[in-house]
Amino acid sequence: MEKIIDITGTELTPSPKGERCLGNGEHEGIECCCDECDYYLECFPDEEGDDFYEN
Repeated sequence: MEKIIDITGTELTPSPKGERCLGNGEHEGIECCCDECDYYLECFPDEEGDDFYEN
C-alpha cells in the first residue's frame, strides 16, 4: 500500500475515527490534519451529507 503523506509531511493512516493516524491531533508536536484530509470520510463515514449539520 502506498503511504499517504500530508502537506506538512505527516504520514496519514485512515482508520475508524482516525485512531491509528498520526494526524488525528492526539500526538504531541503534530497538529490535527483531519479538516483538510482527502481521506476524512474513510475515518468518519457517518458525518457525510447535509443532515449531519442539522440540529
